[in-house]
Amino acid sequence: MLGSILGLFSAAAFGANAIITRRGMLRVSSHFIATITILTGPVFFFMVAWITRDLFKLGQFPWQAYVFFALAGICHFALGRTWAYRSIQLIGANRSNIVTGLNPIVTIALAMTILKESMTLLMAIGMICTLTGPILILLKEQVVPNTHPLKAAVPGKDLDHSTLYRGVLYGIGSAVFWGSSAIFIKLGLEAGGTPINGSLIAYSAASLTILPSALFNKIHREEIIHGDKISYKIALLSGLTTNIAQLLRFLALGVGSVIVISLVQRTVPLWVVLFGFIFNREYESFSRWVLLGNGLLVAGTVLILVSS
Repeated sequence: MLGSILGLFSAAAFGANAIITRRGMLRVSSHFIATITILTGPVFFFMVAWITRDLFKLGQFPWQAYVFFALAGICHFALGRTWAYRSIQLIGANRSNIVTGLNPIVTIALAMTILKESMTLLMAIGMICTLTGPILILLKEQVVPNTHPLKAAVPGKDLDHSTLYRGVLYGIGSAVFWGSSAIFIKLGLEAGGTPINGSLIAYSAASLTILPSALFNKIHREEIIHGDKISYKIALLSGLTTNIAQLLRFLALGVGSVIVISLVQRTVPLWVVLFGFIFNREYESFSRWVLLGNGLLVAGTVLILVSS
């Protein structure tokens, strides 16, 4: 149950992060936000590891733990986050999280194959409910026909089919990367690593992976160098919320089942809709399908919590 609770709080933090990130992308590109948030990770988790004294255990892990945590960081942050933020920029946070939220399918398949975890009947029913909601929203959400002149004042709110398909494609790619990372985290923990140091290693590996693009791609480098104060503030706040969410996620995976934690984190779209309605109402798409889909999401999450 502790793992489920930590996973739920992590999902809420991820939801807040999506809303903050969406605001930032009204000013700068997804690459700007992704780069800044990833680079804040090593600093944040170095401080956490130092405060908790986990930092002094960093050199005591088996080599397998370092490899698994590094792979988790590259999959989740360098690849998954970059693709997810691009999806948010194209189709908005509400729609994007419907697609990126499908990552439990990847996690569950890998967990049952590699970790030999099992699924109860209630968990299966909960999974069906949580996955049906987002798919329903995705199929029913209205878009502007490609032949219709698009006059959207806010990018990502009103869009045509081509933009929707590209946003969905990036979202699916992100879901695959995110779904795979949970397995690497669990393997790293089982190999002898700890959640906090694992987060530090993962973020450090991701930072090293994205640095060449940030340094040597002229467009990306110029945008980062000439970013204004407000954009940097939003990006740093986005980094802080996602770092907290990731810390809670690592802690949850340290005490709970990969399948249970992954499914509980399916509540992220619910938090995104809630926070979006409060703070980003004019920038997002809301419809009856959003309410129905998220109702199924809540029902599925309750079943998962009961079964855990």
